[in-house]
Amino acid sequence: MLVTLATNETIGASASATYTYSPTSLQSVQVRLADADWELGNITVQLGSVTILNGASNWGLAGLTGLISNVKVDAGSDEAFINLNFGSHQCTDRDNLYVTVTAGASALSAVDVSAIVDEPGQLPLRITEYSDNTFVSPSNLMAISYDSAYQNVENDDYRCEIRTPVSSSSPSFVSASSYYRACAMHDDSALFGLLNKHGVALETSYNYSASAVTDRIITVEQMPSTQQSQQQSATNARIVESQRSV
Repeated sequence: MLVTLATNETIGASASATYTYSPTSLQSVQVRLADADWELGNITVQLGSVTILNGASNWGLAGLTGLISNVKVDAGSDEAFINLNFGSHQCTDRDNLYVTVTAGASALSAVDVSAIVDEPGQLPLRITEYSDNTFVSPSNLMAISYDSAYQNVENDDYRCEIRTPVSSSSPSFVSASSYYRACAMHDDSALFGLLNKHGVALETSYNYSASAVTDRIITVEQMPSTQQSQQQSATNARIVESQRSV
């Protein structure tokens, strides 16, 4: 079910605005931003007290959107679209959804926030931006890389060591750029890289040089699903199916 959290809102320079909704479950959030410096801000998403998006930069999230939604990313544009896929989170304790949009050095002249809620699903996902050169991503499904200063990374020949319990490799960020291009089907590979896509969630460590042009990685991670949330998901699915059969 599509719901609206905000339409044509203005957020002042360096200010934040939080938009809320009370869903039974959450599947995704969509944010449209209008401003010449849209890439300078960031977005945080919480369900109750649980953070499922940790204040990641608009720029990195636009790169993730470009990969999963095949939307071209243009830093020179005065608007951007960001699509955040969270799998399916069951709100077992009547947790509210909070979407916080923070502007950069200039105001955001128009902000639209919507969400897909109360649909059936099983696996809750979390999106996390990392600025460390060495870190471990739990239950990792995929990761993209980029430069926080919006520089091209297609010729960044530093390597990133990637280790899981079953394999390890050290691809260059040049190769990550090519992988992004192969999966995104549009020519923004100069700005972003795709480091990995796992078929199942795996603890994954990343290690790369601080001298690389690339200095940010965003991961998509699978979150634990409790028995209560699984039962709630099954109940929601039955309700949806019964409504469709009417």
